Amino acid sequence: MKRIIWILALLAFAYATESTNTESNSTESNSTVDPSKNIVYFKLDNGLQVYLLSDDKAVNTQISLKVKVGYGVENDENYGITHLVEHMVFRDQRVPHHDYLDYIKDEGGTYVNGYTRRYETGYLTTIDSNKSYWIAETFADMVFDKNVTDDDIRVEKGALQTEIGEFRWYYKLLWDAGMFFKKITPPKDDIYIQDFALAKEPDTPARYLAQLNNKKFTLTELMAHYDKYYYPANMILTIVGNFDTDTMKCLIEKKYGAIDKKGTAHAKKPAENPTLNYKPYRRFYEGMGESSAYIGAKYTLDDYKRYLILSLYSDNLAERLQRQMRNKNGETYSVNPYLFNDRKAGVVSITFDSLHDKFQDNIDVVKRTISADIKELNSSTMDDALKSYGKHYKAVEHDSESLISLIDTAQYLREDHNITDKSSYEIFKSITHQDIRETLAKVFKDENSYMLIYRDYYFFPMEMLVLSLLSMILFVYIYIKVYIFGLKKQKVLYTQRDILMQRRVSNRIFGFWILLATAIITSISWDWIKYIIFDTIIGDPYYLETIDVPYSYIATVLDPILFLILFAVAYYNLWRYYARIDITKKYIVAAGNRVMVFSKDQIESVSTAPWKLGMYRSTIGSSMLFWKPLVELRLKSGKRYYIRASQASHLEEDLSRWLKEDTIENAKEV
Repeated sequence: MKRIIWILALLAFAYATESTNTESNSTESNSTVDPSKNIVYFKLDNGLQVYLLSDDKAVNTQISLKVKVGYGVENDENYGITHLVEHMVFRDQRVPHHDYLDYIKDEGGTYVNGYTRRYETGYLTTIDSNKSYWIAETFADMVFDKNVTDDDIRVEKGALQTEIGEFRWYYKLLWDAGMFFKKITPPKDDIYIQDFALAKEPDTPARYLAQLNNKKFTLTELMAHYDKYYYPANMILTIVGNFDTDTMKCLIEKKYGAIDKKGTAHAKKPAENPTLNYKPYRRFYEGMGESSAYIGAKYTLDDYKRYLILSLYSDNLAERLQRQMRNKNGETYSVNPYLFNDRKAGVVSITFDSLHDKFQDNIDVVKRTISADIKELNSSTMDDALKSYGKHYKAVEHDSESLISLIDTAQYLREDHNITDKSSYEIFKSITHQDIRETLAKVFKDENSYMLIYRDYYFFPMEMLVLSLLSMILFVYIYIKVYIFGLKKQKVLYTQRDILMQRRVSNRIFGFWILLATAIITSISWDWIKYIIFDTIIGDPYYLETIDVPYSYIATVLDPILFLILFAVAYYNLWRYYARIDITKKYIVAAGNRVMVFSKDQIESVSTAPWKLGMYRSTIGSSMLFWKPLVELRLKSGKRYYIRASQASHLEEDLSRWLKEDTIENAKEV
């Protein structure tokens, strides 16, 4: 009997313990209230989308109205018109100051602003919650019921001109030059185009066009643009704060629902259809001033749960690495998660900085940790990751900025993932250990790896500066001494002591432009040579940037050497340029990027001659003052050459005397 009682007592204790644990887990699981649960979404008959989120702990109300139009719909002729319309919407003759911005501030608005982006224009205000209904009505009047005059437009054009700046004549030259070089240089490295096959976004018009167009826009043009894009079905209204949801909904249905304005025009974003190339993305750069790394993987954001899993994993990974690399070893300042995406093409990674001596060790630590996690991520680590990430939902404040971010997430789920029946928190709560393991195994594959490494140096600090200085010295040396190659080719050698006279025959500014043009042409040609070679042979035009040390250092050193060789060839062959003439006892030597030698016994006579256009091919030297008289060298073969000099008559006298001196010496010998 005692034994039975003892067993029953033991069972009762076990049941009580189990009940207590179950209650504790239940309490923990319900301790976080879904911060998005009170979001109300509805769509008016006229197409206006509305998001409401009421919070009785909020002090302020924030209203936001987004219009699907931006400078992405503009061309050269009307570039800047959307921005000016944004300013115009704030204007109205019937309100104090003729400006809603100051009118709302007078009524207690703490923040009133507008913005214009590529595909969106927005208006937002923060105000005390006791004015929630007033600001909702006021926004409807401001956006849809316009009463503006030419004077309003004059004022806003002046304000906008101050914001975007005044046009300067050289802006167009700089823009055209930049666009020209952009067209003739190889395509830039772009992960979204190369690794995700996303289409390149169209280039926007030149910024200076907005500065010019702003002065020309008329009220009629602005109202036409306004009428084309400002209609309810092209807008999203968001209101968060402390208000009664039903009352606000009724107000919106009455005030905004009465607006009968239709349209079809809207800003169209590029297609969000990324396709992974299943090739590792690796970029290594040296001489960057400090050592930092980004290590992770590429992925497509076609599943919001995948994003949450990668986000919580990267947070947890950064925390674990922080404890080891910083708190334990003191080898980094901080380790952080780093995620970015565009049009559903994303990268999840860890970033950290490090001193040079420990940088590679830390890179290896991160890679080993990720590799170990993919093979087997233990349950306790996943529980820690889930618990820690859950704090993002627990930590939501009751301020308007936090509340508006919740609606932004809800809008993102609806528009980008077609998720309308679950909130971000509900999706997060559905994540299991198996989901995490499967997601990491799918994303963190070798073919999807992402690595971006910046090294401060390889052998010694400032090595890139030293390499640059050496390259510059060689560059100048080649520029000055390239003519020696021509002298050797013609078997004419002399030293400085052999020079009897020396005259400059080309303007120094002209010589500088020749040098600059050669350097630019060589640089572009060298970039294209590398691009074509590696694209053709290896299939990756950016192959050099995918090589890590030590081989990348070899490429870094060889690059300027090969460039200088190409520069020497181009400088010698592209131009017919002479900087000076050296006159020795036996020769007149025209030296520049090439060499022309006249033996004294070849010259029949020296005289001056007026400049003529037909002399161009036979003229030695170049000058901005090209019409000046020239010195004519008439050879015994019948050919004629013309030397350009600042004082042609003086040079002619010197050369004539030089010729006679040889004749006198020969007569004395006889």
